[in-house]
Amino acid sequence: MVNVPTIRRLSAADALRLAELMTAYRRAMNGPGEAMTSEQATLLIERAVSESYLLLFGADHGGALAGFALAFDLPEIISGSRAGQLDDLFVMPEARGSGLTRALIGQLTEIGTARGWTHLRWLVPQDNLTAKRLYLSIADLAPWDSFRIELSQPRSI
Repeated sequence: MVNVPTIRRLSAADALRLAELMTAYRRAMNGPGEAMTSEQATLLIERAVSESYLLLFGADHGGALAGFALAFDLPEIISGSRAGQLDDLFVMPEARGSGLTRALIGQLTEIGTARGWTHLRWLVPQDNLTAKRLYLSIADLAPWDSFRIELSQPRSI
């Protein structure tokens, strides 16, 4: 029997596990070393429940929350419509290959279709070849490069 991933909106009861997942994600992305607290995760969940532009989903695997996706519903100026921006997606290493990433992105494309989005876009670290292989199997490369300015470091513009 095939184990079908369960994708769902998160509730306050998920805060502790979401904090653990987000801490693992921070570390995987070489972010700040401090752990995310369950209070911070609770605030994020509450915002996602109350704000229609913020989408936060969890992915269950083996009876436990094993991944999440955080996305935004944004104005899309070129088309005059709206688009989705997948900002963060993470699946615990032990659940990778189980279809959770595809299911999370699938949930967002369903929502985007219902909301009239022109597209769903996301960024991928250049050195994450495993993720890039998966994403190339379900999406097209976007015709733009990504840039950032680190705001914690003074810079003349």
